[in-house]
Amino acid sequence: MRIAYLLVSASCLIAGFSEQAMAQAASEKSSSSADLEEIVVTASRRSEAISKVPSAISAFSDTKLRDERIATLGDLTSRTPNIQISSFGDKANVSIRGIGNGNLSQAGGEPGVAVTSDGVYLGQSIFALTSFLDVNRVEVLRGPQGTLFGRNATGGAVNLIPNLPTADLSYGVDLTLGVDPTLMRTTAYLSGPLTSDGRLLGRVSVVQNYNKGFTRNTTTSSPFRLDGLKNNAVRGQLQWLPSDDFDVRLLVEHQVIDDSGTASFLLGNPAGVPFATPFGPAPIQGADAGNPNAREIPVTHGARNLASTMVNLTANWNLAAGSLKALVSYNETRQRTDFDGDGTAVEFTSSRFNDHVNQKYAELIYSSDPSSPFTYVIGANYYYEHLNQTVQVPHSQLTQLFGPSFLFTTYGTVNTESYAGFGHAQYALGSLKIFGGLRYTHDRKSVPNSFSSFVGALPSDSHSWNRLTYEGGLSYDLSAAVTGYAKYAKGYKSGGFVLGTAASAFNPETNDSFEAGLKGRFLGGALQANLSAFHMKYNDLQVNQILFITVGVTNAAKATVDGIELETVIRPTDRLRIEANGSWLHARFDKFLTADAARPAGPGCTVDPATSQCVFDLAGNSLPNSAKWSGSIAAYYDMPLGNGTLTPNVRYNWKSKIYFSEFNIPISSQGAVGKLDLALNYKSKDGRWTGSLFATNVTDKQVKDNVTVVSSGLASMALGKYQPGRQIGMSIGYHF
Repeated sequence: MRIAYLLVSASCLIAGFSEQAMAQAASEKSSSSADLEEIVVTASRRSEAISKVPSAISAFSDTKLRDERIATLGDLTSRTPNIQISSFGDKANVSIRGIGNGNLSQAGGEPGVAVTSDGVYLGQSIFALTSFLDVNRVEVLRGPQGTLFGRNATGGAVNLIPNLPTADLSYGVDLTLGVDPTLMRTTAYLSGPLTSDGRLLGRVSVVQNYNKGFTRNTTTSSPFRLDGLKNNAVRGQLQWLPSDDFDVRLLVEHQVIDDSGTASFLLGNPAGVPFATPFGPAPIQGADAGNPNAREIPVTHGARNLASTMVNLTANWNLAAGSLKALVSYNETRQRTDFDGDGTAVEFTSSRFNDHVNQKYAELIYSSDPSSPFTYVIGANYYYEHLNQTVQVPHSQLTQLFGPSFLFTTYGTVNTESYAGFGHAQYALGSLKIFGGLRYTHDRKSVPNSFSSFVGALPSDSHSWNRLTYEGGLSYDLSAAVTGYAKYAKGYKSGGFVLGTAASAFNPETNDSFEAGLKGRFLGGALQANLSAFHMKYNDLQVNQILFITVGVTNAAKATVDGIELETVIRPTDRLRIEANGSWLHARFDKFLTADAARPAGPGCTVDPATSQCVFDLAGNSLPNSAKWSGSIAAYYDMPLGNGTLTPNVRYNWKSKIYFSEFNIPISSQGAVGKLDLALNYKSKDGRWTGSLFATNVTDKQVKDNVTVVSSGLASMALGKYQPGRQIGMSIGYHF
């Protein structure tokens, strides 16, 4: 009943168009209605129009990415309902509908949103936050996607699909320059046949992305700027087509980041007291903590060095009754970061992470003939990750207690092995389609060696988990242009260990999701709308929590997430296009008793007789990174200019208050805020030349990206990271 009520309520958003507006749009029958792009996606593991896939999906084609200057996943947060993307240390935090990985820094934790690139699941997805490299399409799937997209997709999945080698010669280059701060981004590609018979194709792509940094270090020491980016990447592909029914493609990709990382501003303490002379331990009392509004900070640390190499081999066979795809991949990533842990010029504390990851992935998928009434996909995959991590936290008070040579350190190895078999089928009865899927997953994690300065060498440990997940539902074509659907899905996220702690293995996370939606084209094709409503129940929800100096994983008892999402594109006239999306999200803990390392005896907690800890009852608290209301509206107006089109556009994005911690304390939050973007785009008639003038975050709003409140052992400091400030620039591109 709840999901039906949500869907009916949301339908009123579409029905709210006045009769006059509907009549006007329908009568004009704009010739530009064809510009409302119908993107073909692979969310169902086969190519299918997005309007026919029974799931909440946002998809962005390469044309859209280029025209909108969407260079990273972070740029999609304003265009996609209920997605929040940030970083913590050297880790990516992708959250969908309030489900993600939070402040995940210690080895052993798992993300709640699966990120794949070229069909490969990425255990370490930090590079997804940097620069898109020659991407053909980005798909954001909201809600559990475990049946088809595997492990750790209880919140959703993000798929990055690269451009492939082309049968004809093609090439392109795009250059973006900016100020406030200095920006220079260059992308280029060259693709085409390498032999006269066209049986061997090649493609090479490069990207260079430099941003001087939005935050200035007011000390005389390095780093001089933070919150910038220095990223370079190259990808080469070879595709061999020995016959019309078989091809093999080799992809080799290398990415490097070498910059100063992010700035952590000292904002105050959990009681909401801003940093001032009386606050904090003696070493930093009265120290200059900078000014986040002016993006100035006095720090002594800041370095980020990451390098990743990925090699994929993909083979495709077109068979008489379907198609077979085989994929094997190897990925090696090295990550080194050093960031200031107190936001002052005092050498009080800092954090150093050194990760070395080797990942292997293999998958085999068979897809039946898509023209048959009964279609199915069956497959199996294997994932292995070997992760070595060393974490060092210099701390002035600890050296006073344990001696000048003391350096808090944790190190060790976490091995993850997972294999799964899955299947998904659909049967069409005219306009009605019935679908369902099953997946069996086996996960095993082991910690062969682990060390902590306070505990010493820890015993080796290992644990295995098995789970059968499933989904089922139906979709119905209400017309040739409109489809409705309803489905149920069971999600699963692996349990695990947290490196450097004596805690036992944490439990897997599971959820039950009910979703219904309506998607298609209305008003004679002038309006494209995707509407979804959902109700999700989580058991043993994994929450990343600050411990003493480390980060651990705790299983919250239960949580419930309800919501409505609406995405629309409308062409009321030949020249005007309007994009609007909005969402309502009610994501809360139903039952969760836990201690707060930053407030071991804070007001509002009660002593748990079993553990003698003072715990907080978080029932009713919002999940981190879940804004109750969010919305975006953009307008584009096409004006003929010479042998092309000039398009001024404006976009406004708004989100209600968001908490970054399960404790929902004011200092670890961002109030309701909106951002304004402006652009003036040009595209030649043949589409080869593009150019733009743009200004993002025009009013230079300083918006928190994340706030971490450290433990009382580190003075309960609240450290805030901020989103990019204002950026002004221009771009020019040529594609042939």
